[in-house]
Amino acid sequence: MAFPIALVLYLLYLVVNGTGQQGSGPRFLFIVLFLLGIVLHELIHGAVFAAFAKDKWRAVRFGIHWPTLTPYCSCVEALSLPKYVLICAMPTIIFGLLPYFIGLAFGLSTLAYFGLLFIFAGGGDAYILWMIRKERQGLILDHPYLVGCVVFSPKLSDSCSTPVPAGQRSDVNLN
Repeated sequence: MAFPIALVLYLLYLVVNGTGQQGSGPRFLFIVLFLLGIVLHELIHGAVFAAFAKDKWRAVRFGIHWPTLTPYCSCVEALSLPKYVLICAMPTIIFGLLPYFIGLAFGLSTLAYFGLLFIFAGGGDAYILWMIRKERQGLILDHPYLVGCVVFSPKLSDSCSTPVPAGQRSDVNLN
């Protein structure tokens, strides 16, 4: 999902600014900033989780999924849908969209490419947002061991079902 968006934004950059200046900044610095950006990306998730969670930073977990070398941040508390959406989107907004549009506006190719890279890197977050796109209310809890989350949505009966992965609903009485 992130790749088509990054591709369209890359083409937009080329239309607006042309192809003359293709990443004039030092590549080593770009790589260092990318690696630092990955850490900061997860810290932003953590900071927003901590801002909304009752137990603050004690509810936040960081780690690396070693088989895929993917860093992650999760929260052990269920949060409302609007808060969870903000948590998912914030790093891509800060490290992806803002640098991209600043680079686009001022013809700064290195900054625009940095933004594109982080839009692409936010693909996991975009996937989660896509999976919960039809939800309108309820509580969302990060899945304890899979990529995604569990959505607990209210319903009228008093029955309770077991948690299911993102994209599926677990209708429970939240009253």
